[in-house]
Amino acid sequence: MASSSSLVLILATALLLATSFAQLTPDFYSESCPGVFSAVRSQIGIALEKEKRMGASLVRMFFHDCFVN
Repeated sequence: MASSSSLVLILATALLLATSFAQLTPDFYSESCPGVFSAVRSQIGIALEKEKRMGASLVRMFFHDCFVN
């Protein structure tokens, strides 16, 4: 019988494989939340007015979220 750690590894691998084919498209929120881009743009503008370094922080966050596995 497989150990509990092996079972967890098998389940985690299966979950990753099942979700790895999901793709987020540029128009993903156009139906469910059509105002999301203007809301985010507005809030980012407000944050940048308060703290100019916020732009660099956001770029860094997106880099680590999107480009680093």
